[in-house]
Amino acid sequence: MREEQKKLVELAQKNGGINSPIVFKQQRRLVLSLNFRLLAVQKVISNAGGKTPGLDHSLIPTEKNWQMADKLRDHVQNPEKYQPKPVRRVFIPKGNGKMSPLGIPTIEDRCLQALINLVLEPLVEMSSDRHSYGFRKYRSGKMAIGAVRKQLGSTSEYYDKYVLDADIKGFFDNISHE
Repeated sequence: MREEQKKLVELAQKNGGINSPIVFKQQRRLVLSLNFRLLAVQKVISNAGGKTPGLDHSLIPTEKNWQMADKLRDHVQNPEKYQPKPVRRVFIPKGNGKMSPLGIPTIEDRCLQALINLVLEPLVEMSSDRHSYGFRKYRSGKMAIGAVRKQLGSTSEYYDKYVLDADIKGFFDNISHE
């Protein structure tokens, strides 16, 4: 899989970026491939959340991976017929005693998200800011702190030395999701 993702990135670099029709065609070929579909299903059922059902209360027994992979193929081939199911809303306690809302999609929707993520993530990483650390694979808060330390300690006059500390507490809970 990793090799196919690398080839996808190389194709995007050679053909004018992620919006190239050639890149889109390759992405479509990959999401229709059985290996990618089975990998997406495996990723969902093997993580801790794979044992948490959505509103439909269904899970995927291991012997049913093939059936889910077939459903994913149908969704990719007929996107106009696909309708995501409503999410199950649960509230989890936060450290300060308040409750935080959490939406749990159905297993089927999570599998489709994982499949699409397999072909989008390499391209997003390719074109992302190298100094962006939030919610990115293989990035962490410690890496961000290290980058800030390095920049503040440099003698280069090229960059202004400012640090912005923004508190966005509750931002995603309070914006309109419509």
